[in-house]
Amino acid sequence: MARPRSQKVIDVKEKLIRRIEHGYYLPGSRFLSNRALGLRFSISYQTADTLIRELVAEGYLTRKPGSGTFLRGETPQWRGVELIFNERARVKDSFGALLLARLKDGFEKAGIQARVRWGGSVSRVSGSSFPIFWECSEAQELIRKEERYCLLINQAPPKGLSAVYCDAVSVDDHSGGIAAGELVRSIAPDAVAMILGGPKGDQRCLDRVRGFQEAIPGAEVHFAESWFYDDGLLAARPLLEKKPKVVFCANDRLAQALMDVAGKKGRSVGLRVIGFDDAPVAEQLDLTTISIPWDELAKNVVEVAQKRISGDTSTAITRILAPRPVMRGSL
Repeated sequence: MARPRSQKVIDVKEKLIRRIEHGYYLPGSRFLSNRALGLRFSISYQTADTLIRELVAEGYLTRKPGSGTFLRGETPQWRGVELIFNERARVKDSFGALLLARLKDGFEKAGIQARVRWGGSVSRVSGSSFPIFWECSEAQELIRKEERYCLLINQAPPKGLSAVYCDAVSVDDHSGGIAAGELVRSIAPDAVAMILGGPKGDQRCLDRVRGFQEAIPGAEVHFAESWFYDDGLLAARPLLEKKPKVVFCANDRLAQALMDVAGKKGRSVGLRVIGFDDAPVAEQLDLTTISIPWDELAKNVVEVAQKRISGDTSTAITRILAPRPVMRGSL
């Protein structure tokens, strides 16, 4: 006569069923092995095996010979990736253009078909491709509604249930701002430092500014209306009227605008400038800048996409990369 099941084992099984029914484990994803289940709930290997067999028999799980045990439901199958980029990436030598070029090259080398679609606002995504978003204003809301896997570049993943599906690869802008401030403090400790920021509504700009101000408290900031050169010109003029000795620019295009205005006004002598991004224009300007690790960023995006295309349905992946300084003649 079989021994009656302990209350603990009954509770473990009920907990597993609740988690499966309420989406704790994703449809099509790999389930815990006997050993992992035993360790997770402090039960024996044999008991874990029995519970998994029961869940298979009851239709909660399915076993694939040679592969393991999986949740019922279809594992997403994608034929490639869809790179959904803001129109800003069309601007030659811009952040987005540089990133897009590296991603297309990376996916080509990985043998993954990559299709580009333009639009800062999106209303749909292809069901046959793994979507990767850059600077798309409605991406998170779309993800929340559709509950599907995707990847965000340089954007924080959503909170709540949809966070399970949303991978993210980004740069630590706050850390980069601190690094810029530390460089300025070490090279010109007594100089009056100011900040030429990008748009106030852009979190990347705010993080970079906040980081710099942590290293150099009280650094005054002038915000441009956008990240673009023309708006940088407008914001640079009143900033230079205050005769700063050092200016941290929240991206390299703004630095270019500042240096051009300074040159026209005869204020470039003795002015130290540091940028952010290390876009191609930084090399042309001989600009010291906080460099986004472009190759590593693209490599991580490709790696995450490869995992999803291969059938990985584990919980969302977030990778944050640290930018690094590139010293040139402007600082």
